Amino acid sequence: MKRKLLSLLLSVTAVLSMSVSAHAADYDFSTDGTPEYYGSTSYEEVYGSQYNYGGPNLTDYQLPELEYGSFSSTQTGIMEKALLPGLQESNYTAGDSGYGVTSEGGVYVAYPEVQQPPSSTGYQQPSYTSVEGMKRSDGSIGTIQIPSLGIEMKVWEGETNASMAKGLGHYSSTSAWDGNVGCCGHNRGAKYVIGSIKNMKEGDRITYTTVYGTRTYEVVSVEIIANNDWSRLQATSDNRITLTTCLADHPEKRVCVQAVQING
Repeated sequence: MKRKLLSLLLSVTAVLSMSVSAHAADYDFSTDGTPEYYGSTSYEEVYGSQYNYGGPNLTDYQLPELEYGSFSSTQTGIMEKALLPGLQESNYTAGDSGYGVTSEGGVYVAYPEVQQPPSSTGYQQPSYTSVEGMKRSDGSIGTIQIPSLGIEMKVWEGETNASMAKGLGHYSSTSAWDGNVGCCGHNRGAKYVIGSIKNMKEGDRITYTTVYGTRTYEVVSVEIIANNDWSRLQATSDNRITLTTCLADHPEKRVCVQAVQING
């Protein structure tokens, strides 16, 4: 009887021992080490600084601003002795390369294509006339008249204070006759001012007289634009006048009037 009881106890002890061993093996996940398969993606840990919500961060693209030059005053709306990027120096048509310019470094830059209304001839190349040979005996290159505003001013080469002290300054990067002729002037506080062009209406007339003759233009748009918006000075295939001046008390804005030729 004692032998049977002892044998039973030994059997129970053996079963319990095997159960405990199996239990320990099933739940033991210990390893030799815990390698990091992926690095931290926390912005603070990666870049060493907190993320600036709503502002610039280390990961942002840093696009350099184009250096257009500095404004000569808050009354002009033009750049003093500064060239427009991609629209300066000598202009020419380079065969199949398209219409464009050669920069100071001798690099050819094509003008962006200006889309015109559909016509039977399709796309037309932008027009351009150099200012060379256009100076009159007094040094001016032309005269602009705006009958509705009682304005008659001579046009002088260069978008400078010196030019606007005598009338209107011609954007040297634009055409001087065929195509898009860009001019600028003071809006107030000077002898020659054109601030009133903001009151022009569509259909108003502008005339432009040079050594090549006289052209009449009809106003098609009167806009308030940003002071760094130069898109209206791009070359065009039609003949037009583009006038710009500052907007009083708003140095960040400009008044821009465009008129398209209506006679031959």
